[in-house]
Amino acid sequence: MQFRKNISTLKVHHNKNTAACEPVRVAPPKEVLLPMNMHSGSPAEPIVAVGDHVRVGQLIAKPGEGTSCPVHATVSGTVTAIEPYKQADGRSALTIKIESDGKMERDPNLKPPVFDDLDGFLAAVKDSGVVGLGGAAYPLWGKLDAVRKNQIDTVLVNAAECEPYITSDTRMMVDNTELVVKGVELLHKWMNAKKVVICIEDNKQEAIKKLNEALADKDWAELFILPAIYPQGAKQVLLYNVTGQVVKGGQRMASMGVIIINVSSTAKMAEYMETGMPLVDRIVTIDGSAVKEPKNLLAPIGTPLSYLVEQAGGLKCEPGKVLIGGPMLGAAVASMDEPSKKATNSVLFLTEKEAKIYEPTACIRCGRCVANCPVSLNPAALARAMENENADVRFAKLQEFSVGQCIECACCSYVCPAHKPLMESNKQGKRFVKKYKAEHAEGGK
Repeated sequence: MQFRKNISTLKVHHNKNTAACEPVRVAPPKEVLLPMNMHSGSPAEPIVAVGDHVRVGQLIAKPGEGTSCPVHATVSGTVTAIEPYKQADGRSALTIKIESDGKMERDPNLKPPVFDDLDGFLAAVKDSGVVGLGGAAYPLWGKLDAVRKNQIDTVLVNAAECEPYITSDTRMMVDNTELVVKGVELLHKWMNAKKVVICIEDNKQEAIKKLNEALADKDWAELFILPAIYPQGAKQVLLYNVTGQVVKGGQRMASMGVIIINVSSTAKMAEYMETGMPLVDRIVTIDGSAVKEPKNLLAPIGTPLSYLVEQAGGLKCEPGKVLIGGPMLGAAVASMDEPSKKATNSVLFLTEKEAKIYEPTACIRCGRCVANCPVSLNPAALARAMENENADVRFAKLQEFSVGQCIECACCSYVCPAHKPLMESNKQGKRFVKKYKAEHAEGGK
């Protein structure tokens, strides 16, 4: 095991209330909603029709062009609709609705993939439907494909799980240690990496003990113990804290000989290789002060949030906010009909008091946002740049203060005594820069 001094010092309340809660497999919901854009890249394309009977694990949507990912049936039953669905982020996505028959019949055509070369391995990873399960949802095959053009010396398995409340990765490591290790073995072999490092925070002692024992005979694998400090799991932060390397703007980590894979993604990849069952379910942490019985659930992807919270005993009170994800980076939803997706690792139900939004006040130039930015940006200066009405000046200032380097960890917003939405301002700034460049490129407006 190794240790390294951290570049980040933000200590948040971890609230890992469900760390000792073994996941409970839920009975199938009455229906699931499966959006075709549950991953980064182009949407999947349906290959079933309304009225079709489907079984668990059956391919129902093939990958789209370029970087994309397949979608599989997560319950057995009947396809009742293929139509646009307005999601929590306001975007509309083509969605397949399946009415469950309650039987959870497995697709009889499923079988473990057989391959003997890199092309076969990457094809199998693509067929698995596995994406980044820590939240990014980037197709796993697309990330591993980097080995074709780069010499990968080190694979970092991201097991930090630094976001408050969430314990789905923790339970994956504790309850499915053998799958994590099998996934690590696959990454070592097919990435041709010199070493695979599982990067884990020191507040996960049970997982550390089990992984240490399981990796004892593998001299190419190691655990790297990190202090439980936010945002430890951010890829740029993790890269530095484990390897000492700094990724530059626009640089791909693979060009540095490193790739970072989420620990649950690693385990789910191994599960597919062992059983032939693609990504159809996942562990979801249900927590928050408005929940009666916080717990971890093993639920079909596409399960409505209303059904998930029912399995946690229901609500103590009307929630002030419902978040998919954690309190730092999670997205608020407007409807309990919203389905869980591939990257849904947690659903939080917060009380009115916890969800209170404070009115922003004037910046007092305290410097807390600067002191707590893990990539050394000046969020206050970026916010002032966004207020400039001259588009050319705004663009120049945003570029000067490197808005593109923002990792959107929300540390700045968290520590701001003026309650300014600094992270949201940075996100808007990044979108503005992208649009400005497109409009001023050759042939643009």
